[in-house]
Amino acid sequence: MKLFCRLYRKELNGSRHIFLTLLGLIMGIDVFLITRISSWGYWRALQVTFLPHAFLVFWALFRAFAITREEWKEGTAPFLRSLPISGWGIVGAKLLAVFTEWFTLSLATVTFSGLFYAAAPLWGENWLGLTDLLFSGRAVRFMVFSGINLSLGIMLGGIIFQLAYLLGRTVNRFHGLVSVASTVLLIYITTKGSEFLSQLFSDFLGITLESRVFSPNEDLVLSYSLVSMVVLLIEFALLFFITGWVMEKKAES
Repeated sequence: MKLFCRLYRKELNGSRHIFLTLLGLIMGIDVFLITRISSWGYWRALQVTFLPHAFLVFWALFRAFAITREEWKEGTAPFLRSLPISGWGIVGAKLLAVFTEWFTLSLATVTFSGLFYAAAPLWGENWLGLTDLLFSGRAVRFMVFSGINLSLGIMLGGIIFQLAYLLGRTVNRFHGLVSVASTVLLIYITTKGSEFLSQLFSDFLGITLESRVFSPNEDLVLSYSLVSMVVLLIEFALLFFITGWVMEKKAES
């Protein structure tokens, strides 16, 4: 466990400059948007403050791939794999570091957007009456489920890119081609697996496609969000086990 924590801190320290650069860019975007309120309008500028979330999702997926590739690119993979830590520990520390970076930057984006919203009266705008809507019991559960699903989706995407790269390291030639093909195949398999498992659990709970499309309600949405959470967790656990095993046994140094 001590070595896992050291590896986790090493990955965070190694990405410190990238993290601070992205944080500065997010802050810079918000400062720029303040200067555009007079021409764009306050509410449009506020909406744009949420755009970094889309970039951060793709950045996290790329980062999960890059943080694994760096070990082979810098020639440190043999040393890392010689340490008394399992392949699952190596993969887990790297993935946790990526998740920490993504979560912190996403939280910073939400915080800056919140400050932007709190300053609405400075531009002659009234706060929207969101208190009752956002803090009802069902709304809170929905936001929690949505946040967990997004987090699991990030972790699942990250483990797919890690596994795809490691599969490329199991062959002596054409590493990049094998990694690309593995990425496409893994995305296809997880998509089909999600469809199968979602249908299986939905049938078990009595959730039909017709009810989701034509007569959705709050309870149904929450139930389907729970189904999605379970499916993502199952797929992540399975791919994490496989990725750790490949790192442990099969990847060429």
